[in-house]
Formats: sequence, structure tokens, C-alpha cells
Amino acid sequence: MLSGRRAIVTGAARGIGRAIAMDFARQGADVALTDLEDTIPALEEIASEVHSLGGRAYVQTADLQDGAAIKDFIDAADRTLGGINVLVNVAGVHLYPAPLLLMSETELDRILDINFKAPLRLCQAAVPSMIRQGFGSVINVASDSAFDVIAGEGAYGISKMAVVKFTAYLAKELSGTGVRVNALAPGWVRTRLTEPFRQDADSFNEALRAIPAGRVAEPEEIAAVARFLASDQSAYVNGHCLIADGGRIAGNPC
Repeated sequence: MLSGRRAIVTGAARGIGRAIAMDFARQGADVALTDLEDTIPALEEIASEVHSLGGRAYVQTADLQDGAAIKDFIDAADRTLGGINVLVNVAGVHLYPAPLLLMSETELDRILDINFKAPLRLCQAAVPSMIRQGFGSVINVASDSAFDVIAGEGAYGISKMAVVKFTAYLAKELSGTGVRVNALAPGWVRTRLTEPFRQDADSFNEALRAIPAGRVAEPEEIAAVARFLASDQSAYVNGHCLIADGGRIAGNPC
């Protein structure tokens, strides 16, 4: 499904990012992977697996709060892979509980920098290459928390709603270029980010009762949705947010 695609995946060392990178490689894509400095062994392991599948992989760590580091990574990935035509913005941070009136400037800046500003900066760096090719797909990973209100999760939910609106605006701005922009909003997924919540049996069981599917998703299930958005099967899907949460916020206005 993704033969000829050359994809960037941020937050690629584990969880959803790793699952997307591996799924794309199995579907014929070359991938450029980035995450934090201490994840180099994990990124190199993924790159080795990609190579074993016959694909190309490029690894470079980057501080996504640093605009210059973002541009350096995108430029290097673009040169190495021969033109990027898929960008998957997975990297994100979550603080909980984080009451809005008590948040420090440092905490607020980190959430907004990584969850919202980094995807914007990554698009600013990567989309021009897609425009030159006349083809591209941007997938911004949001969250179903963008459409929900949970006390103590305000900054995270706000940052993810910003991603959803940014996605829609960018899709409009790129009209006629051949570049599509969509968001993907997972709900509960079995990742390291949700592990502390899943270890609290009472709270976790309460959360499960609110999910019609009756379970959390595996990272590979979210990767399958990203694959759809990166492929020609979604050629007429643009500017939207696809929610993959097992029905948790079914009926909420989106």
C-alpha cells in the first residue's frame, strides 16, 4: 500500500510511533525516525528491522522544542531518502494532573511546544518538499481528549484541539498542491504513556466501562489507521480528524 512513500515519523522509538514506522516499512515505505537523545538504541533497532524488510531507514534525534533542530532533521531526512512525501507527527507529552490555574510557565510551554508548535514547525520544514513533488500526506496525531473535558487534563486537551484546528487550516491553505493534511485522534492505547493510569485498577476499570469496545487499543491498531491516511485509499480524505477510540466519545460534538 505504501510503495514509493518516504515517511518521517516523530516519537518513533516506542508506542504508536514505533508501530507506525514498522507498519509503514512492512507496506513498502522508507522511513526517517526521530525521538529524544536517549532513544538512539531503540531507533537503531527499528532501523535494523526496516532494513531487514528491504526498506531504507534514516535515524536522527531531535529536540522538538528547537526549531533549528527540527529543520536540520527534516533537511537531512529529505536528502537521504530523496524527498519526503509523508509526515506523521506522533511525538507528544502529557501531564496529569495539571490544573490550569496552577501550571507553571515551563510546564505550559513544554506541552504547547511539543504537542502543537512542533507539528507546525515540522510541517513548515517538510511540506515544501511535498509541494515540489505535487503529492504528500501529513498525519497529525491528536487525541480524543481534544473533544472531551477531564479535570486536570486541560493543557493537554487544549494542545490537541489546537492540532485538530491547525490540521483543518493547513489543509485549506494547501488547496491545489496535492498535499493532504489529516489528524488522527486515538483514545486509550496500550503504551508507556498510559501505563501509570492502567496500573490504577479502579480508575482503569472505570475508564474501560466508558469504552463501548470494552478494551484499550494496541499501538498496531492505530498504525493501521495512519496507514490508511498515508495511502491512496484515503485520497479524498482531507482536513479531517479521524477518531480511533473504541467509541469512548461517541456522540460528543466534534
